[in-house]
Amino acid sequence: MRSLISADNHLFEPATLWQERLPAAMRDRGPRLVVDGDWYVMAIEGMPNRKLSRVTPKTESEAAASTDAERNADKQRRRAILGQGGGADVGDRRRDMASDGVVAEVIYPTFGLFIDLLEDPDLAVTCARVYNDWLAETFIGQGPEFVPSAVVPIRDVASATAEMERIAALGFRSALIPTTPPVGVPYNRGDYGPIWEVAAAAGIPLSLHTGTGALPSQEKGPGGAIINYAKVGLLSAETLCYFAASGVLERHPGLRLVFVESGAGWYPYCCERMDEAFEEHEQWVNPKLAAPPSHYATTQCFVTLGADRAPLLAREITGIEPLLWASDYPHPEGTYPHSQATVARIFDGLSESELQAVVHDNAARLYGLDGVGA
Repeated sequence: MRSLISADNHLFEPATLWQERLPAAMRDRGPRLVVDGDWYVMAIEGMPNRKLSRVTPKTESEAAASTDAERNADKQRRRAILGQGGGADVGDRRRDMASDGVVAEVIYPTFGLFIDLLEDPDLAVTCARVYNDWLAETFIGQGPEFVPSAVVPIRDVASATAEMERIAALGFRSALIPTTPPVGVPYNRGDYGPIWEVAAAAGIPLSLHTGTGALPSQEKGPGGAIINYAKVGLLSAETLCYFAASGVLERHPGLRLVFVESGAGWYPYCCERMDEAFEEHEQWVNPKLAAPPSHYATTQCFVTLGADRAPLLAREITGIEPLLWASDYPHPEGTYPHSQATVARIFDGLSESELQAVVHDNAARLYGLDGVGA
């Protein structure tokens, strides 16, 4: 069995986490579990309710018609709703990882992904601290194979910088910022400099997970599900350009960005397109970077891929080093529990050294996991 490092796994944090730990004055504004008709839903200030699970579990026939992955996801969600920390049990995760050949994982939230959508900076950072404290209690110190990613809202730079410093002191090796920044404050603004400085100094890669900072389901008309699914990758493409072309990455050479769960076929396109503008439209380009934008995009940025071959076929453009394999456990669309077979299929045609780099070595270097599962 091949040793895999997944750069994108998830957990179902307890759905009542914020109701139990937020200051009393914020508990009816932060993420909270409520019943809406036949459904348990996650309610968050300023956002539509998000359905979690039916109040009454599926019937036996309905459950029998589900796939193994769907049944596992339903089980995890219901455990979370019942306050049993579904997906956060270290022993359960270790067993599932071992059965799938995954020797280490970067862990992202479920409900916590929506914290960046809160418009009140104080509420957002307080919700983040609640999640980060619980995450540290659950995973920090449990072994190098667990790389939990803290949530750092960026609407207020001072509080974001303070939280980045705090989670670094707690021992985090990954932090999550929104793929889509707040309206009016794009990532090419210098305002964010203190956040980048702390992350770079602490050696904490910053992850930009699909769906963060903006609601992913905006198109409700014909083709909406497919349109929305495709567009989230385009949001990541836009953000990569802001960081690489504006000089942010050049000014902060220690900064590392990881674009998560947004596919990766857009990545080589961005590299070529930015370089074309950099060279062919030089008279309008500002700032004058020391190297083409693709240099920064391929030396300081990474993209995850699960079952998409496009970035592999274009590896002559980007190199193999920025590519990170991801399982997306325990989501039904992920590769668990068939990751070994999926990797063999998707990576067919790569050399052994290239395959090993994408499924293990690149992530090992990025997150300080050298020797884990080697």
